[in-house]
Amino acid sequence: MKRILWGIIILAIAANFPAQTIISLPDVQKPHQIAVDGNDLYVFDEADYSLRIYAISPFSLKSKFGRKGDGPHDFKYLPYVYIQPETLVCTDFVKMIWFSKKGEVLKAMEFSKIKDFDPNTEMLLIPLKKHYVRILADHGRHKRRIYLLDSGFNTVKKLYEGVFVWESGDPVEARTDTVSYQGLAFVADTAKGFQFSVFDDRGILLRTIDKSQEVGEIPGHLQLHQFCVTDDKIYATTYRKKDGRTEMIVLDLEGRILRRLFLPLASIRPNRGCLRYDLFTVSQDKLYELVQNKSTGTWELVITELK
Repeated sequence: MKRILWGIIILAIAANFPAQTIISLPDVQKPHQIAVDGNDLYVFDEADYSLRIYAISPFSLKSKFGRKGDGPHDFKYLPYVYIQPETLVCTDFVKMIWFSKKGEVLKAMEFSKIKDFDPNTEMLLIPLKKHYVRILADHGRHKRRIYLLDSGFNTVKKLYEGVFVWESGDPVEARTDTVSYQGLAFVADTAKGFQFSVFDDRGILLRTIDKSQEVGEIPGHLQLHQFCVTDDKIYATTYRKKDGRTEMIVLDLEGRILRRLFLPLASIRPNRGCLRYDLFTVSQDKLYELVQNKSTGTWELVITELK
């Protein structure tokens, strides 16, 4: 009888802990960004500003390229990668570099080529089909503005303007994150609650998703933490905790809540600041995280089934 009860307890515990796969990444020193596309894992390493591409299954390093420097094809600041159907677009606040999927440089463009470029305002460009989303962060005035640019990098229209909460070197909860997905731009303003504005590639506001009431208040915190859009779903984390786990809310692209999960999310970085992201993403209903092993110091890829 005791064995039967103990077996039931073990099954109950296992049911609450989703299946995980852990893969060691001994060559990664200081990961800055993680992205997944199909069977490919992309990791930007802050240690040398290189982009590593791994095959996930069977796991292997496919290529490594990029470096820090002042050359036309070097990164001056920490870059972000945006995966396109045929290319990889990398932006580092002062330029964009287009790479082939094999790591060959196709072209580069300095942001100073844009007509109204302001060196005193921080800037990012995000590809949106054949257009671009331009994000400007004015640290002095604490303002953030988002514009749609055409393929020639000319301003088409303003999409958003709001407060940019920033303190040098300090972590902040309030963020304005912008994600591009299959010709749609998702702009989240955490100061407004659990809310997304969705634009198409012409800059037309398609819908505003506001789930603030359904998410509910989180004492001492804002409602929205971070999000990504993949496989026609929005995966958004909040600051709500349950048994030491972090809440992740899954929505469809219309804004309907599909699931509410509570996950370990060991990749969350409490001191990430307003311009960095936590080291997790979602693809094909799997959570991918970069977590540093406390015993060995080695970074590991932790894959968690979300089904």
